[in-house]
Amino acid sequence: ALDPADAQYLSDDYKRSVLEAMSVTQLIDIILINPTVTLTPSGRDTGLTASYTFQPLSNLVYTRDQQITTGRGIVMGRLRSPQRQREVELMRFCLRKLGMPIVGSVAEGGYLEGGDFFPMGPDLAMVGVGLRSNVDACRQLMDGDLLGARRLAVVRDDFDRSQDRMHLDCVFSVLGKGLCLMLEDIVGDASPKKRLVDEWVRDPATGKYALARCGVEFAAFMRGEGYRILPITHEEQLQYACNVLNLGNGRIISVHPASARRIVRHEAFRGDVRAIDFSSVTSMYGSVH
Repeated sequence: ALDPADAQYLSDDYKRSVLEAMSVTQLIDIILINPTVTLTPSGRDTGLTASYTFQPLSNLVYTRDQQITTGRGIVMGRLRSPQRQREVELMRFCLRKLGMPIVGSVAEGGYLEGGDFFPMGPDLAMVGVGLRSNVDACRQLMDGDLLGARRLAVVRDDFDRSQDRMHLDCVFSVLGKGLCLMLEDIVGDASPKKRLVDEWVRDPATGKYALARCGVEFAAFMRGEGYRILPITHEEQLQYACNVLNLGNGRIISVHPASARRIVRHEAFRGDVRAIDFSSVTSMYGSVH
């Protein structure tokens, strides 16, 4: 029931004219705070009364989660939390602006977050499923031939399901050829927090993946792949000792100095580790990714 003079404020033309007048900094603020402006007839000389609500993209500091990079290229994920789902479209926009091609996306029904994905080379990729990512997303990756790897190891968190260990990278990380970090609490068949691995193998003739092994204990699986395990204690894991950033060629960034020293001293490690204070971010359930 607005008169035409007031109705213009709801038009796309008006919104566009406002946005075009904004600076880059203002536009970024608008994107990050994600505002809704509600206009209501005031019945007074001002014509309209405005109220504001916000759904800020407050988790966007973690830019690992919105996508993964496989042997095929960038695949956009799908975040489990409703307040984070808009982040995927924002990252898609930014990646396209950077000229980085996107080869696929996880569709509705699937959930995939970057903290659950590990590319291990052309032979193996790993996806953790549990609190955040799910098996449906793994099937989409396989059916769409988006992995670029001969095998997919689906690492199942069937028993733990803790926010403190929400992603695979909270309990595991690869340091280099033949060496990985792993939370000691999840190691062994007797562990109540153990992870189990389902291994899928791609048929080169058909391009289809088939289940080859099911329910392999995670530490046993990694040892079978030729990896030695550097154990991380429960207390260290809560301080994000497992969440290292592997830059390749033995270059590791850690947020936990004590475990960083153990990595450097390990006889199987070849490379350099830099430990940094990242407490302002780790206090928000994230690390250096």
